[in-house]
Amino acid sequence: MRRLAIPVLLLTLLTGCASHESSAGDPSSASPSAPGSIPRPSAPAGASYTFRLPLAVYSYSDADYAVIRSAEQVLARDCMKDFGLSYRPAKNPAPVEAQDRRYGLTDRASAERYGYRVPPRPEAPKAKLTEDQIKVLYGNRSAPAAAVKNSELRYRGRKVPDEGCLGAAVLGFRKPYEDETGAEVASRISTASYENSQKVPEVRAVFGKWSSCMKQKGYDYASPMAAMAAPAFVRGKVSAVEKDTAEADVSCKERTGLADVWFAAESSIQKDMIEAEAEALRRLGELHEKKLRAARKILAGS
Repeated sequence: MRRLAIPVLLLTLLTGCASHESSAGDPSSASPSAPGSIPRPSAPAGASYTFRLPLAVYSYSDADYAVIRSAEQVLARDCMKDFGLSYRPAKNPAPVEAQDRRYGLTDRASAERYGYRVPPRPEAPKAKLTEDQIKVLYGNRSAPAAAVKNSELRYRGRKVPDEGCLGAAVLGFRKPYEDETGAEVASRISTASYENSQKVPEVRAVFGKWSSCMKQKGYDYASPMAAMAAPAFVRGKVSAVEKDTAEADVSCKERTGLADVWFAAESSIQKDMIEAEAEALRRLGELHEKKLRAARKILAGS
């Protein structure tokens, strides 16, 4: 799954998670290079729809994020050394592919087991730290608010960064590559293309076919979004009714080709919007690449 370094609202639209970033035409095609973009690797077989939307060329993949997080940990480790403390972060668990819910639930196995809920992700193991390590690594976040309200946090006579070594590493590494304008453009395109695609005649027609299919199975929903957002399916334990509804939903999507039709419509919309904002997005893509190169350089020297 690819993800833009942009606000939570967009991430919600990208992944469809109610709780974590693209080509017109053949839905099975790999991501194209949009105007002025930085080329990205082709989407793997079975990749999510979100991954293959035109806007995804301006995003980070899960693998990219893993590289960036690892580089931030190296910077935090070096900061800890400056205080005479060792720090070896716990290893991250094997990456788990995020659930792509941009066009609703499409994973039959997930529907059978979890209904409309997002499957749980494994928790990363926590590093075992001493009190001194916690104090320097997390800064003011490790101390009671009253203790740092009117005084700076110090360790062995040295001022500890307010955000701690880890926070300082993350913020310091992020700053040179921030592009608020490009991120705002990408967020706006993602939100608008998603909303406008639902007004496309072909999409409205396939929604109708999907709804008819669901009625044949005993369920009355006007759209996949209405089914996924049903109050009974977002609170409490997963019921047999929810699982049955979710399975019917996926089955009707497969029968009508809903996700493919919706994907093609939104891809076309995004291509036009990206062309109109090519310069702003070009800079965003370039900064993403520079940040990744910088992260790899840090790791190579670690």
